[in-house]
Amino acid sequence: MLIILCLAWAFFHLLLAAEVFRLPAVKLRAIHLGAALLMIFILVPFRKTSKERGPGIVDLAWIVAAVAAMGYTYFRHDTLIRMGGRYSPLDIQMGILGLVVLFEAARRVVSPGLVYLAAFMLLYAYFGQSFPEPFNHVGYSVKRIVQHLYLTGEGVFGFILGVSAEIIIVFVLFGAVLDGVGVADLFNGLANALTGRTRGGPAKIAVVSSALMGMVSGETSANVATTGVFTIPLMKKVGYPPHFAGAVECAASAGGQILPPVMGATAFVLADTLGIPYMTLAKAAFLPAILYFLGVFCTVHFRAVKLGLSGLSEDEIPRFGDVAKDSYLMLPLVGIVVLMLKNYTPVFSAFWGGIALAVLLSFFKKSTRMTPSKVVYCATKACSTAMNLAVACALVGTVVGVASLTGVTMTIADAIFKVTGGALFPGLIMTMFVALILGMGLPTTAAYVLTAISAVPVLLRLGMPEIHSHLFVFYFGVLSALTPPVCTGAYTAAGLAGADPNLTGFTGVRLAISGFIVPFLFMFDHELLITADANWPAVLQAFASAAFGVYLFSAVLEGVWFAPMSAPVRVLLGIGALLFIWPKALLSLIGLGVVVLCFFLIRRGAKLAAAGPH
Repeated sequence: MLIILCLAWAFFHLLLAAEVFRLPAVKLRAIHLGAALLMIFILVPFRKTSKERGPGIVDLAWIVAAVAAMGYTYFRHDTLIRMGGRYSPLDIQMGILGLVVLFEAARRVVSPGLVYLAAFMLLYAYFGQSFPEPFNHVGYSVKRIVQHLYLTGEGVFGFILGVSAEIIIVFVLFGAVLDGVGVADLFNGLANALTGRTRGGPAKIAVVSSALMGMVSGETSANVATTGVFTIPLMKKVGYPPHFAGAVECAASAGGQILPPVMGATAFVLADTLGIPYMTLAKAAFLPAILYFLGVFCTVHFRAVKLGLSGLSEDEIPRFGDVAKDSYLMLPLVGIVVLMLKNYTPVFSAFWGGIALAVLLSFFKKSTRMTPSKVVYCATKACSTAMNLAVACALVGTVVGVASLTGVTMTIADAIFKVTGGALFPGLIMTMFVALILGMGLPTTAAYVLTAISAVPVLLRLGMPEIHSHLFVFYFGVLSALTPPVCTGAYTAAGLAGADPNLTGFTGVRLAISGFIVPFLFMFDHELLITADANWPAVLQAFASAAFGVYLFSAVLEGVWFAPMSAPVRVLLGIGALLFIWPKALLSLIGLGVVVLCFFLIRRGAKLAAAGPH
């Protein structure tokens, strides 16, 4: 039964992506959410400690309620539009039922923080008069709240659920299909052949393969589970501590979502919000993404130097030519980009240039062929991820709906602006913390939307360009997946590594420190984002300076460059690295002097250490 439901859900959305048929937005979203609710109530028990196999009586009752609520929305939709806001008592009652069913499903699969936030927002909408200024408002009746959140396209069935139903699920299916035809193995093999011989090769394999797979999957935890099974044991085998191995996988998987050309599903939401072509966004995000992965890559290299680790043995490394024979399996990634460059929609591009092409190419070899069992595997894997995302997006829709009803987002923006006194740096710091806190435990899309509605207006008032402001929020929405205490990606990686989740999370933050620096960098130095009017000499100068600074800062984090460094030299080199990173030519020149001094101090220290005591 469950397999049939997964296959039906997957093929329904694939036919929509192929533009075989169309549905009104709310009807499509009702079917999408309804299927997700059914799968959750079948798969996830009412009590997590339950030992029952399959749904119990309570779960069956919730299934009936979900079918009733979503079915009512689907069949009543046209009538509700014609009634023009005149709702019957039954409409309100079914709306209440739908909200209750949504919260119950969310309780089972979504971060508790989001459930509490959504519940708080409902109370805020009702008890608005009781809140202190400036957050008080007139307060709304239960009828008005239900109308706005459930019976219109402003809340549960708003654009966020639409993103899940029209974009996210297609890219989740694309990632599952690529995994099914062996692209994850191809990425691992290519990364192994290219970096396996170098110091700490397995960690570099993880960085490369997880980055490539992460830009397709679009979700940190899902990507960690896919690639970490291969990379984490290899890292532990050559001598990396378990928590470090998990952190490398987590940091690289999270970063895949900021890496062009695909950047996961959330980037398409970002481009749509900005009203710009997706490839314009991808071009702008390219250099910051390179800086992020340069930082992660260099840090794992210097940790290998510090620990005296070697690479893999020759018999563990595949020949590049043997692996490259399957490189045609990467053509779907090229296909998506080509179609988007020709101005096709992301969903159309993902289906025809991605999924359809991947299935076709899979028949070139027996080992990669898309067999019926692989079809079932891809559908069930994609649905197990997409059902959680659908419910999370619907719940975020209630938060956004209350925000639009009460106008609280502008109130929050005004409050942040007043607290920071209109100063840019404090405003960026507050926005960063808002994004990290709101994003904890959430899918990246939900984290981005929640932060964007409250924090982006502040950045715009501070005079920041729109694309820079949205990318700033997007970065920290991505990084929330590895930031303790929730750090969902780190928990997944820690489980595979047999390590402490919080230690893995803190180590992941340390590895991804360039990701925390780069957003501030492109907010102060707009040249780092490649735009239509880019000044290329300035762009290259800013990037080269920042890249060298990130490289040096990675050495500082591990306390070793070409040789170990003392604590005072480490601090001094850290200052030099930051001077290079900061976007001012004069500061870079000063930084150069500091770095040269540190170079001679480290070399002198190495010579003294080699000479030994006299």
